[in-house]
Amino acid sequence: MTANITVVGGGSYHWAPRLLADFANTPSLSDAHVVLHDLDAERMHVMRELGEAIAARRGIGMTVEAEAGRRRALTGADFVITAFSVGGFDSMQHDIEIPQRHGIRQPIGDSVGPGGIMRALRSIPVLLDIARDLEAVAPRAWLVNVTNPLTALCRSVTRETNVQTVGLCNEWVGCSWILSLLFDSGMNEVDPILGGVNHYPLATSLRVGDDEDGFVRLHALLNDPERMATEPIWMDPPERAGWVKVSPTDYWTKLDVIENNRVRFELFRRFGVLVGSGDHHSVEFMPSFVVANNDYGADWRVHHYGMPGHRRDAAEDVEYYEEMRDASEVTRIPSGELVAQLLDGMVSGRPQRLPVNLPNEGNVTNLDAGAVVEIMGVSDDAGVRGRDKTTVPGILGEFLRRINVVQEWTVEAAIAGDRELVLETMLADPIAAQLPYEEIVEMTGEMLSATARWLPQFDA
Repeated sequence: MTANITVVGGGSYHWAPRLLADFANTPSLSDAHVVLHDLDAERMHVMRELGEAIAARRGIGMTVEAEAGRRRALTGADFVITAFSVGGFDSMQHDIEIPQRHGIRQPIGDSVGPGGIMRALRSIPVLLDIARDLEAVAPRAWLVNVTNPLTALCRSVTRETNVQTVGLCNEWVGCSWILSLLFDSGMNEVDPILGGVNHYPLATSLRVGDDEDGFVRLHALLNDPERMATEPIWMDPPERAGWVKVSPTDYWTKLDVIENNRVRFELFRRFGVLVGSGDHHSVEFMPSFVVANNDYGADWRVHHYGMPGHRRDAAEDVEYYEEMRDASEVTRIPSGELVAQLLDGMVSGRPQRLPVNLPNEGNVTNLDAGAVVEIMGVSDDAGVRGRDKTTVPGILGEFLRRINVVQEWTVEAAIAGDRELVLETMLADPIAAQLPYEEIVEMTGEMLSATARWLPQFDA
């Protein structure tokens, strides 16, 4: 089977180079026909040229074309990857800077909190337009969404259309790497049961290798800091991770791993649930970690991106593209993204196990049926399905319930263009709710006004 893959946002410096290389490195996708669609015609053609170069250097049958017409780009697709940002940094700066003027500091600001809510309000109508086009011209295709806020966007499609939809995020990949450093194991040996939402996947149990209880092993490690301070890890952290060395040795140790993931392991020690996302993401679901009294998470080593951080990432994406463009050979190093792995399962029929965002079918008992949840799933020639069933206990389960309410209301507000419901959503959001009522009202009005040109549904 030759896979027909359309990438909406195919001019992305982040996504296009990584996806094209991953497709080339995946035997079942190396002869795929890839259609790139983007509003930026110049970048779309730049990425087409990169895709053609990758195929030529590798000597594979992958073909790449650029198509400015969205419906033409979607026609005949087996898989549609959505990777876009409505308004780019021009809109995002308001998501970050307006709340900051009111005393709210969001480490990321693209998934939950005031920034995540506003980003969803802009993106949901666009994604629904894409999904409705897909219903018309390729109704059997799978929509694979990698755009943030991922859970809310996927929920809008599964609620309003019949398009088969799955969301993908690599946060758990990062967690499995961290655990592999502690367990001296391969990343693929770490197998969790997850129940959560994107950027807040919660592991309620964990197996390592030949059915060993990973939670028992992890507790033993955390309870022996003296030993952890001298045990080396099998690879040093990459520089861009921004870790701070705390152990007294001249090499990186397991204590360094623990201390640079302080929120994750504090919660595990106390409540027995392991948060699968990085601390900079998870604290936005639990805002008591990001308040003035702890220097907005500095005491927990929480990294704040801010607009400079987001712009720095974008600049690094351009550098990565340029390295790929100028290289004589195509890298065989996986990007760490999950799209190719998911598609490989469906195209080859060989089952692939990976974290996915899908409608809840009893997988997470804390949440209603239909709510989009991040769980471990299986991809094969039958499609994509959730693998496990779990209940997230205690306070982490309550945080999950609260954020699900916010996400459901966000989807409704985006579709209805209801300003009052946007305010209710902000009042329910854990980060925004730190402010006094009247200031939440003021902040919400400012954000709606500042981003009005990307919110046409609120014009009436």
